[in-house]
Amino acid sequence: MFKKKMGILLLTGLFIATPLFQSPAQASEASTKQTKYYTEELEHLYPESDYANNDTMEKAQFLQHSLHLSKTYLYHEGSISSLDDIDFYRFTSSKFDGADGRFSIKLVNVKPGNDFDLYLYNKNGSLVSSSVRTNNQNEIIHMPKIDASTDYYIAVKPKRLLNEEDKMYRIVFDKSIEKVTTKRYGSPATLNSFNEAGSPNSSFDLSSLPQDAVVTGVSLEADKGSTNAHNYVFTVSSLKGGSVNVPWNGQKVDISSYKTSQVPAKDRFYVSFNATEVPQFIGGRLIKVGVVSIKNLQLTFEYEYNRDLNY
Repeated sequence: MFKKKMGILLLTGLFIATPLFQSPAQASEASTKQTKYYTEELEHLYPESDYANNDTMEKAQFLQHSLHLSKTYLYHEGSISSLDDIDFYRFTSSKFDGADGRFSIKLVNVKPGNDFDLYLYNKNGSLVSSSVRTNNQNEIIHMPKIDASTDYYIAVKPKRLLNEEDKMYRIVFDKSIEKVTTKRYGSPATLNSFNEAGSPNSSFDLSSLPQDAVVTGVSLEADKGSTNAHNYVFTVSSLKGGSVNVPWNGQKVDISSYKTSQVPAKDRFYVSFNATEVPQFIGGRLIKVGVVSIKNLQLTFEYEYNRDLNY
């Protein structure tokens, strides 16, 4: 369905209404003004022309979603003219967008009385995901992780259209994957290995992290105790991530296996260690104290989560 569209750039203390059917000179002048008065808080991405017929996948309007993602709040605005009107958009996503291709697509600003749904299709036209909430609730689709660039299509489909005064909607591309680093001390932070039999476990509780948080990296550090020893080996384990033995000689150690295991952060982590004590001359004899200690045991966790999970 053909429909009139106009872009509006909202600025502090300034209002500009710009018809989009312009000569090259006018377009250049308008672009210069928009760049000059651009704000990170809000920018309206103008459609390509006054009249857009994007009612089929073949005629889908191209959106520069990477531009949306690079700004604080950039949106595209469209309108639905009738219950038979479907708006299709096309964009090319890569693993460099968001977090390995993951970000959110939101359909917002649908007026009371209207109900529009949001659909995501792959380049072959197969449905990937959809958001079909009731009434004029905001819709959201979470983009999947991808390895290579690929085309996607999104469609805005009306389910109800009672508000004849305002049939507009907004599409927002949003960076929703947060990557965070946190350091935790073990409980206890001091461990003793008796007679080279190994220490008990020190535990690390991450229950305060977001419910969908996933560990993407772990590193270990600690201080040696007073007993002279060598062949330190730490065992780092979790209920869902298995266990890994980590040789240690006093340095901070990166546990690379946790970078790809995608262990849920709410899984409890455990650390124990073993070491070989070096005998000491005491009273003319080689004697072992029988205990090797480490202290200030800590793990640094890298994790990520979707802040729009419960959007």
